[in-house]
Amino acid sequence: MAYTRPAKDCAGQLDILKKRGLQFDNRDAAEKLLQEIGYFRLKGYCLGFYKQDTETFKDGISISQLHRVYRFDSDIRGITMKACQRAEVRLKSIMGMQLALRFGPVMPANALEPSSLFEKWTESVDSAHLQGSKRKELYVRHYLEDYGEFPIWVDLELSTLGNVSKLYSWLEPDVKKAIADQYSARVVYLLNWTHMLTVVRNTCAHNSRFYGRFLPVYAKMPRPQLRYFGNTTYASMVFVLSRLLEPDDFQSYIDGLKRIFKEYQGDIEIGRLGFQSSWYSHAQRLM
Repeated sequence: MAYTRPAKDCAGQLDILKKRGLQFDNRDAAEKLLQEIGYFRLKGYCLGFYKQDTETFKDGISISQLHRVYRFDSDIRGITMKACQRAEVRLKSIMGMQLALRFGPVMPANALEPSSLFEKWTESVDSAHLQGSKRKELYVRHYLEDYGEFPIWVDLELSTLGNVSKLYSWLEPDVKKAIADQYSARVVYLLNWTHMLTVVRNTCAHNSRFYGRFLPVYAKMPRPQLRYFGNTTYASMVFVLSRLLEPDDFQSYIDGLKRIFKEYQGDIEIGRLGFQSSWYSHAQRLM
C-alpha cells in the first residue's frame, strides 16, 4: 500500500495539532518550533498527552509543554551519550589489554569460537582501517607504513562499539571470563551489558526518544535490583552504567541526571523513564 498523504508545511502541520486540541499563544513561535524540531519527531512526544485511545490532546496541553519534554529528553540523551562514550573507552582498553597479554599484539584466529568468526572480525577491522585512513588518522598511516599490520588495541580503537560488542561475544570462553573478571561480573551479564551499551549509545547518536518508551533489549541484573531499576526502560541503564563505568564517572552521571530532573520538575514525570522517586539513593548504593 503506497503512502499517499500530501506533504504539509509548518502552518498546515500546526493546524492539524490545533484540531487535535493542542494549545499555543503565539502562532509564529509555534510554527518556528515545528520547523526546528520537525512534526514527526514532535509527534512522538505527544503520545503521553493524548486522551486514552485517541489522538486528541488532554485538556490544557500546550506546545510549550511538549517542547519542555522534548528538551528534557534531549538533555538526557546528551548526558547519557557522554557516559556511554566513557564506558566504551574503558571497554576497549580492558579488552585490548587482556587480548594482547594473552595472544600478543596481533590476535590469532583461534582467539574466537568458532574460529570461522575470525573472517567476520577481519572484515570489520579492514573496514575500520579504511575509515580511519579516510579520516586521515596519523596513527593508521604509521602502522601501515612501518609494520603493515595493526595491533589489537589499534583495531579496537578504530572499531565501532557494535563490532567490539560482537567481538566480545565471539571470544573463546576463557578470554570472555578474563575480561568479565575485570568488571567483577559473570560473562552472561557482560554480554548483555555491552549489547545494551551499544543500543543506548546508538539511540543517543540518532536522537531517538527515551521518554515514555521501552528499550528494544532487556537489561540483565540481579533480581534485587529489578525492583528499583526494572529491565525495559531507560532506568535500567543506570544499573548497567554502574557496572561499566569507573565510580567517579558513574557518580558524575547520576548527579547529572538528578540535576536535569530538578530543572524540569513539574514538566516531566520521571516514571515515564522507569524511575522511582527514591532512584538516586538506590543508584548511590550501586557503587
